[in-house]
Amino acid sequence: MSMISDIQYAATRPASFFKTDTDADEPSLFRPALVVAAVAIVGLLSSIPTLLAVAEATPGDAGVFVIISVAVGSLLGVIGPFLSWLIIGGLFFIGSLVFGGDGEFRDLFAVIGWGFAPRVIVPVIGGITGFILISGTNFSDPQQARQLSQMATTGTIGFVNHAVNAGTFIWAGWIWTHAVAQIRNISIQNAGIVVGAVVVVQILLNVGLSFLSASFI
Repeated sequence: MSMISDIQYAATRPASFFKTDTDADEPSLFRPALVVAAVAIVGLLSSIPTLLAVAEATPGDAGVFVIISVAVGSLLGVIGPFLSWLIIGGLFFIGSLVFGGDGEFRDLFAVIGWGFAPRVIVPVIGGITGFILISGTNFSDPQQARQLSQMATTGTIGFVNHAVNAGTFIWAGWIWTHAVAQIRNISIQNAGIVVGAVVVVQILLNVGLSFLSASFI
């Protein structure tokens, strides 16, 4: 299969995909790493329109500082998917032990990389909504900055971002559930409990941190 076909197969038919993928001696680590890398690269590219909008909207020396801050944040965001991959893998490994899971961490780490495929949608939507929000905003006006923060968290655009974020986490959770069940030799119900707990925490953290950061503006 081609890489695109594999991603489509994993994202739409994870039960049969992971049964086929794990029939080999050990699951491929390279291909899921490409999936995670794609999320990171798309996130970086999606930040460029926002960066340009910030550069245009921010006056004088303040603009340089804001641009540098956004650029550094975008570069750090490249590391985020890989760090998340490692943390989630560790949580799934530990959680599955409660239900008698067995198997190597390396194999589990490999298969859950496929679950990041739906997450590529998040930076695309985030980049579009971020550009829409920032375009025309005067960052030298504190009132406009506060309004921007409110729109990004509790406004329509904020709701869209939260919905897309939660939706892709749930989609990823569905993929991860089948991956954990297959590779750790536990029931789909028990895998769902492990994965569901992690996904719920992820969604709450993402939404909570968004509101928390907005409260400081």
